[in-house]
Amino acid sequence: MADELVVGTVVAAEPQPGARAPALLLSVDLGSYGTEQTVVPSGTYEADDFRGTQVVCRRAADGAIVVTAHSHGKGAVPLRPDTDVEPGTLVS
Repeated sequence: MADELVVGTVVAAEPQPGARAPALLLSVDLGSYGTEQTVVPSGTYEADDFRGTQVVCRRAADGAIVVTAHSHGKGAVPLRPDTDVEPGTLVS
């Protein structure tokens, strides 16, 4: 299976103490793929900015996920759908 882009809903977000740079641990509901965890740099974001929101994730064949983002010189901006979709929806 190749990597896929899928939409997930952030069900939990907590500061990640001990990280080299400020970071958040996210739990992301990916629908039929299950709930996976990933760490993101927090930058200008707080945990509450992520909880309950949807993000686009790259899901690897082994199930590991990375939240996709755009960097514009002031930090990373997570990619998000315009409207809510079912968790696990593939992005094409």
